[in-house]
Amino acid sequence: MPVPPAPDLIIVNARVWTAGARASDADAVAVAGDRILAVGARAEVERLRSPAAEIVDAGGRFLMPGFGDAHVHLMTGGAQLDQVDLRDAPSPAEFARRIGERARQSGPGEWVLGGNWDEHAWPGAPLPTRDIVDAVAPDTPVFVHRYDEHMSLANSVALRLAGVTGATPDPPGGAILRDGQGRPTGLLKDAAQRLAASVIPPADAARRARTLRRALAYLAAHGVTSVQDMGPDPDDVAVYAEAAERGQLTARIRAVPLERALAEQLAGGAPGPSAAPGTPFFRVGGAKGFADGSLGSSTALFFEPYSDAPGWRGLLSDEMQPLDRMRDRLVAIDRAGEQLCIHAIGDRAVSMVLDLFADVARANGPRDRRFRVEHSQHLVPADFERYAALGVIASVQPCHAIDDGRWAEPRIGAERARTAFAFRSFLDHGVRLAFGTDWPVAPIDPLRTVYAAVTRATLDGRRPGGWVPGQKVSVAEALEAYTRGSAHAEFAEREKGTIAAGMLADLVLLSDDPFRVAAEDLRRLTVELTLVGGKIVHRRP
Repeated sequence: MPVPPAPDLIIVNARVWTAGARASDADAVAVAGDRILAVGARAEVERLRSPAAEIVDAGGRFLMPGFGDAHVHLMTGGAQLDQVDLRDAPSPAEFARRIGERARQSGPGEWVLGGNWDEHAWPGAPLPTRDIVDAVAPDTPVFVHRYDEHMSLANSVALRLAGVTGATPDPPGGAILRDGQGRPTGLLKDAAQRLAASVIPPADAARRARTLRRALAYLAAHGVTSVQDMGPDPDDVAVYAEAAERGQLTARIRAVPLERALAEQLAGGAPGPSAAPGTPFFRVGGAKGFADGSLGSSTALFFEPYSDAPGWRGLLSDEMQPLDRMRDRLVAIDRAGEQLCIHAIGDRAVSMVLDLFADVARANGPRDRRFRVEHSQHLVPADFERYAALGVIASVQPCHAIDDGRWAEPRIGAERARTAFAFRSFLDHGVRLAFGTDWPVAPIDPLRTVYAAVTRATLDGRRPGGWVPGQKVSVAEALEAYTRGSAHAEFAEREKGTIAAGMLADLVLLSDDPFRVAAEDLRRLTVELTLVGGKIVHRRP
């Protein structure tokens, strides 16, 4: 009879939440190598103890599976940690001051990047324009994005380098905002952002590696043990692969390439990325596409006009034009065995994506394909049943709900708001949820995300009872969407997302039990310990 391996680490005196189908009264977990060896009562688990095993006393704290963020932009988030931060700038003057300060610190040819600005923090003030940036950075190119990344501001230097003038036409799926004389204001929406982004000097490999290390440490401090990186730059994917080969990753990364690039690769005869085995820490698979823009930038595509902009319904992504070509690409990608993960925010965009998914399934026949609609923010009521019938996963970011809830109703009206960020309706229709943050669009903090899903209390404090409170979910449902749900969304539920013998030892110890604290205190919980593959990657002092 084979002798079971001796544990390398045993966590005792914990309140263990396994995320399993049954409730657990376990208070100890043993880890051998990168896997969970045993889960159960302390006396039972400690019988496996060896002299070399490290013992961690959890002090009665809450132990759970590591958080899996189903939708991030990893290197953008990592870079943002070292770029100009405008998210909490309370006025256009402070917005400009911070940009000017960063410009003075920049070397020759260096761009001021980052941003994450939110004009809703400036009541009554207009959108920023290049004029306020030109005054503080007359010689330094500036390109700073709105926090939803669907609109950015370029100053005159950046516009000149990009060749954008009053005569430049709007690209398909994008818009160049102009003043009364037809001159660019510096604001670029959706596909128009590429005009400036394309001339930004790329980071070299060493700089990318530093950004990755910074991002990984940040993830570990927040208990995030797995991420699904949507549409990363191929050069970033190369950095991930090298770090994985060197054993330097402290979070598991799934890179999801952009669908248009993947379709070209497949058309050239190359196999899909999922054909490669990957490693326990890094793999490439799936395809990320876009159907529309965002609500904050008024580019999300709706059936009916915006309530505050009669006649305007949003923008259809350039990828979706023409629709037949998008359909052909998705059919080819699905035929290669890759998962489709399509960004759709407005109700018409969501409905169009569901139509495409139905066409793909009809063309290629039945299989476990796990279609995903990234964001899934606004739906017409009939489409909840279509999600369920097609087995579509709603990959959602609850922090967007408490953010958009401050200002969304004047933009879309009360009736459409009833099915906005409709987490409860999804679950009631049997639709699987996968939680994420869209970092750096929203903070990477999972506990803030759980708070958002459970309370729906808007960031401005004006709706403490929750925006559309009927769409709240329970603490258990939120945690499951962040663990089992996100693992299922990447076909990894047999490896992670629950605490059980044989599963990967990706664990998080919280300062308190989220089931026992008041809902408003969920965001105040802290991550005390993070383990990935049985190794401690973060320990709170």
